[in-house]
Amino acid sequence: MYFEEASQFGVDAEAACEFVTCTYDTAFMLRTQHHDAMESARFWLNEGIVKLPVGMAQRYQEMAKRGQYFGRLAQRLNLTPDELDMHLIANSVSDAQHAAMLKPAAPQFDLFAAAA
Repeated sequence: MYFEEASQFGVDAEAACEFVTCTYDTAFMLRTQHHDAMESARFWLNEGIVKLPVGMAQRYQEMAKRGQYFGRLAQRLNLTPDELDMHLIANSVSDAQHAAMLKPAAPQFDLFAAAA
């Protein structure tokens, strides 16, 4: 997706005002009201109204991917935001459990072991 960069996160206030006063009408609102948040972010970035800080695109990409994951999870499970929070808390693991899950299992074979 196209985006512009600036020294810090920024919004072109003049372009945003022009969009709101000249483009955003009831028809536009009705066409787009059921779009997900990523479509909105993509629009603002593509139009150059929102500018990302230099070198931060990857970080914003990671945040967007997390947002898409949780949005799709809520949709798939048919949960409200509050219900999604409760679902995530009920199905989460502790830091210790997570660390244990990340430990590699005993190797089934060792590539560097001497042949017998």
